[in-house]
Amino acid sequence: MGAAGTRGAATEWMQREPFEAFLHARTRPGGRDDQAGTVLLWRSRDGLTQHAAVTLGGGWALHKAAQTWWTPRVVLPTPRLIRVSRSVGWWLSRRQLR
Repeated sequence: MGAAGTRGAATEWMQREPFEAFLHARTRPGGRDDQAGTVLLWRSRDGLTQHAAVTLGGGWALHKAAQTWWTPRVVLPTPRLIRVSRSVGWWLSRRQLR
């Protein structure tokens, strides 16, 4: 949300409800891994968001592996980020920032 310009998002501990509201208001289904502004969204079997990242374009993506304050933000090649973020029972979808 911070990468999309949502004021205050970079300094808030983001909970599921405001993030889902952001997804519905500021994104649409779709996007491509090589295109800037694609939100990579992992959900568990119950449909709850478990992790998200955003593509930067040129084959790169930004994510933060955990919500702890000491966890760094990391830029990785998009295919690698997708691979390391896999978890049993999670499925990946994509949404494009508007």
